[in-house]
Amino acid sequence: MPELSQPQIEIYEDPHGPKFEGHFAGPLPQNPQTLKVASYNINDGIEVEQVIRELGMYNPLRESDFFLLQEMDEAGTEEIARELKYNYIYYPSTMPTRIERNFGNAILSRWPLSHPKKLILPRKHPTNKQLRIAVRATAELPEREITLYSVHTETYTVITKHRKAQVRAIVDDIGSGENPVIVGGDFNTVSNRSIRRLKRLFGEIGLVRASAGAGTTVKKYKTRPSAADHIFTRGFEVKDKGTLYAALASDHFPVWVELML
Repeated sequence: MPELSQPQIEIYEDPHGPKFEGHFAGPLPQNPQTLKVASYNINDGIEVEQVIRELGMYNPLRESDFFLLQEMDEAGTEEIARELKYNYIYYPSTMPTRIERNFGNAILSRWPLSHPKKLILPRKHPTNKQLRIAVRATAELPEREITLYSVHTETYTVITKHRKAQVRAIVDDIGSGENPVIVGGDFNTVSNRSIRRLKRLFGEIGLVRASAGAGTTVKKYKTRPSAADHIFTRGFEVKDKGTLYAALASDHFPVWVELML
């Protein structure tokens, strides 16, 4: 029998692009005492209109200072940022043939964003060669700068050392220190062991799992409900956290945290 060819995808291996950004935020909040951040995998960025309704309707999401989004394209990212009045940075990693649109991560912020970066994560998918990335930017608050990462690591069906290498690349990019950092995204964890591994790796540089106890965030692949999406922080005290189960625009639920400065 002839060998079946794998679907071809376009891969964006240039660490400098393509890059998309926009500036739609309103007046800057004055001297915030707390910050709210939410991470949301939006399932190929399909239900953008419903995402806009959900993010603008439900507390505490509609009060968020930052959104860390995954599985987005540039058009959907701009539409969300424009409608909800956020600045944004977006980088795609690939264009899969299954959706024929770009697939990547975004950071949305009520504050100005600077120093954008696309961090290429190691080890492409062994079958379809899909590339994974983390998107980094700096939020410019009045009295401090906060480093933000929107992350999407490989699926749980790929061997553990593959995903571990990707998280290690993010840890190495952050580095040690005391500067405030927020890392959020879909880490495709489906077991307590994989979550403990994440905590250990980020703990090496002083980050804690701020979303611990927020609940499960995904139900798919006929697996048990799992906390696949997480938010890790350094330099903050966690005031509150949760998962919004009323959100139905994706096969994931958004996870959020409220942080004391």
